[in-house]
Amino acid sequence: MKWIKGTAVLGFCAAFVLTSCGSDVRQTAEEQSADKPVEETVKPADTGERTGDEGAAQETISQNAVLMVYMVGSDLESEGGMASLDIMEIASSGFDEENMDVLICTGGASQWWIEGIPNDECTVFEVADGMINPVYTLNNKNMADASTLREFINYGYMNYDAGYYNLVLWNHGGGAVLGYGADENYDYDTLSVAELNDALKGTKLAAEGEKFEWIGFDACLMGMLEIADMTADYADYLIASEEVEAGAGWDYSCLKALSDGEHFEGEEAAEVIIASYSKYYEEQQKYTPDYTLSCLDLSKTEAVVESLEQFVGTAAAELQDGGYSKIARMRDRAKTFGKVSQDSFYDTVDLYDLADEMMHLYPKEAEQVQNAVEEMVVCQKSNVRGAHGVAVYFPYSNKEYADLFMAAYSEIGFSEAYTKFLTSFSNTLSGDQLAQWNIAEEEPVESEENVGEYYVQLSAEQTLNFGNAKYSVWEEEEEGTYICWMDSSDVNLSEDGVLSADFDGKQFFLSDASGNLYMCCATELERYEEYAKYAIPVIVERQTEDADGVPHFDYQSAYIHVKVDEEHPNGVIIGVYESLDTDSSLFPDKQVIELQEGDSIMPFIFARDIVFNEDGSVAPFEEWEVSSGAIDYFLLEGELTVTMQDTEPGTEYCFLFDVHDTQGNFYMTNPIYIEY
Repeated sequence: MKWIKGTAVLGFCAAFVLTSCGSDVRQTAEEQSADKPVEETVKPADTGERTGDEGAAQETISQNAVLMVYMVGSDLESEGGMASLDIMEIASSGFDEENMDVLICTGGASQWWIEGIPNDECTVFEVADGMINPVYTLNNKNMADASTLREFINYGYMNYDAGYYNLVLWNHGGGAVLGYGADENYDYDTLSVAELNDALKGTKLAAEGEKFEWIGFDACLMGMLEIADMTADYADYLIASEEVEAGAGWDYSCLKALSDGEHFEGEEAAEVIIASYSKYYEEQQKYTPDYTLSCLDLSKTEAVVESLEQFVGTAAAELQDGGYSKIARMRDRAKTFGKVSQDSFYDTVDLYDLADEMMHLYPKEAEQVQNAVEEMVVCQKSNVRGAHGVAVYFPYSNKEYADLFMAAYSEIGFSEAYTKFLTSFSNTLSGDQLAQWNIAEEEPVESEENVGEYYVQLSAEQTLNFGNAKYSVWEEEEEGTYICWMDSSDVNLSEDGVLSADFDGKQFFLSDASGNLYMCCATELERYEEYAKYAIPVIVERQTEDADGVPHFDYQSAYIHVKVDEEHPNGVIIGVYESLDTDSSLFPDKQVIELQEGDSIMPFIFARDIVFNEDGSVAPFEEWEVSSGAIDYFLLEGELTVTMQDTEPGTEYCFLFDVHDTQGNFYMTNPIYIEY
């Protein structure tokens, strides 16, 4: 095997986080278009001149519903044409124009793929007869300015008479902490939750005591209690996703069924929208991505917040009595969202699942939370285990950003009691160590009774503050350099502190129609009794042509997601995702990569070089120098597959435990060398 050490452009670190290397935007749009075909009757619009202003209403037409789509194009549009595809999908949906008006506000992208949509201003288009027609130019150009959103809403409300007003907020989403929308033309400026509140609060709709029937986020991670709490004064229902949305987003072909059946009441509309969303991803995608979409009855928000406050009131007393580690372990087991790689960057957890994990500790309070959530979630579809419809922010995994995120969180105006609890929890998370961990000199021991079982003994103090653990398996590639082939959380900690795991000598390989096997590194994303998910880091190289027909190569750093369960004991690929690039944006990337025959696939390898102490002894494993890189590429033939199998007989591995305490600090044992 030949591999390239120290590929600096990738920035691949111990946490297995890749940095995006760019993408081919035209190819991306063609792939998306192939997935979601649109009618050719959608024509580019002539933007013309401003046709109205806020104070002088055009002729109003009394119809049943007005749908306002606030479309911040951002890099999703300029790099992939995703906004344009959804505009065409809306225009070709065949919705009943007698029953519904559709207005789309465009902006926020450096380049629009539909000719006639301006790049340098915010324009309102009315959708009619399969076309988009410019009707108004907004005064402001920054879509991340609260006044811009407010002006759009005011235009729709003042110029279109209806029994129901609905709002879709389209673009990136980052939950309660990061907010919504990233205007590419204004240094990726965003609308915080507080700014969204300002925008909605200042509308003429709100001033006249009216509400949206529903507000929807066609954006990632916005299905949160904090978002529901903010929107409750301005809408009856919230439709949003707990999880990261795939690039295709909502399925706007549902507008026909919505308008034909006059399903304009919140619960009815949500049933149509959510069913269409689920059906699209289940039936029309090569790989079905993780998806969630739920409708929340905002009249139930206060009851959920009150139950959460009672819940954390009891937990706060536990914190004061030294029970931090108990709470942290339960928080760690709750379902989290936004995990493209091994890390849980966004620290959003399913509220119902969090209560479930804490049920044995606070049964009364946990049951009250679950009952309140069930009352609030009136409609939900998901293929994600542990997703029940509404999430909440709870810092734990992303310790590096905890202080920064908590500072932003405290500004959104959510529950004072819950914010105070999180602040206290976060202070301990980032505070002095609760236990001493001296396990670098510990070496796993093979069980005399069970071949392939390895264990280490933790102290009573370490056991009390144990968070979680994985074992990792390494192979010496060349003298002093070890490659990590796999890690897994399939470990067990006994009551007396014995940490153990089984390893059968198998590892993951990629394959294609050629039948060749290609070794790859796999890191576990999550594990339940029914299945485990892994991420395999790769670089995808694709040859394309620019507008002048000049060929060039584009690179994308990506994670191949693999699921291992009873049906697929050797693994099955369930998706290919771009990595999170925190250097350019903290929002999750919505892009799902469709691999094509002829693509170059380069498995990325995590490796370390041994570091020696001055006396010649080997330094603790966590001090070994990172020496990562990419294996030689292979050209994809046919469909990419994955398998888990034995390596060549006589392969020698080093096996070690990676232990995390409840404060997010990690410690590695010395390795034990084993042969298969």
